[in-house]
Formats: sequence, structure tokens, C-alpha cells
Amino acid sequence: MHCPNCGKPATGDQQFCRACGMNLESVGKLVARHTDSPAAVQRRIDRAEREQAAVRTMFNWMTWGAIILGIGVAMIVINKNFDIGKWFATLSSLIALSGTAVGAAGLFKAMRQGTSLPARQKSGELSAPEKKSVPTNPIPPELPSVTEQTTQLIGVNEAPTNKMMDTGTRE
Repeated sequence: MHCPNCGKPATGDQQFCRACGMNLESVGKLVARHTDSPAAVQRRIDRAEREQAAVRTMFNWMTWGAIILGIGVAMIVINKNFDIGKWFATLSSLIALSGTAVGAAGLFKAMRQGTSLPARQKSGELSAPEKKSVPTNPIPPELPSVTEQTTQLIGVNEAPTNKMMDTGTRE
């Protein structure tokens, strides 16, 4: 990436240009957004689709669980009002418990799918983590200071304090 103001090279994580001082944070974000490979974009889309499918599955299971639980509770209320019998009370309690179990099973299934989302591919196989290259020279080259250009423009001959210091230290 290059600074849009002065054209000097800059890294994507720099906040300011070291030559002119321009704020590069927004430029770096734009460059990073547009330099993603198509495979990385497709992986993000696939992940979002799998997350939506997991949420949809959880919602369906929990809806069916709530319906079954509601039927069980309605049966309990009917048995309380009309006293149909112990067998009806037992059946309504089992239906209410099974509705709770169905809702909980849907929740746990979605949680299990959610924890395995990053590691799965479309075919269900585990993917190998992406390899990143390590730079051969971890120490970046020395970049000039922002004030270096200003110092060069002033020049040593024009600065009277430098002459005074030079002559004063030699005597």
C-alpha cells in the first residue's frame, strides 16, 4: 500500500504515514477489505450459511418442543378441571416433559453445531489450518522520521544554533 497523499510506501497496519503524517487507518481498512482472496470470501459466506442453518434448526426444534409442552400443560389443566383420571394425569405430565426435552435437545444440537462450525467444510471433513508464511527478516527496514525531510530543507548552513555549537565545542 502507498500513502494517497505523498505516495510513499506504507504497511497496512500503520495508522499514520511516516513521511507526511496523513491518517492511514481508514485507507488500510479499505485495502484489507478488497485484498481478500475469493476463497476467503467464500469461506465467510459458507460459515454464515451454516450459522443460519444452525439457528433455523434450533428454532424449529424449540418451536416443536413448545407446542408439545403446551399440549401437555393443556391436558394437565383439563384433568384438574374435569378429573378424568390418574392415567390422563400421568400421560399429560409425560407429554409436558417430552416437550421440554425436545426443546432442550434442539438447543443442545444447535450448540454442538455452533462449536463445530469453523472446523467443518461442506463435505463434513475437517480442514487443515491455513499456513501463513513467516517473514525471513522479522526486523523491518529503518524508515525515515517525519522530521527528517524538514531538517534537510532547513540545511545546516542556515541554522545559526548549529554554527554556534560547532564553534563553541571546538575551542
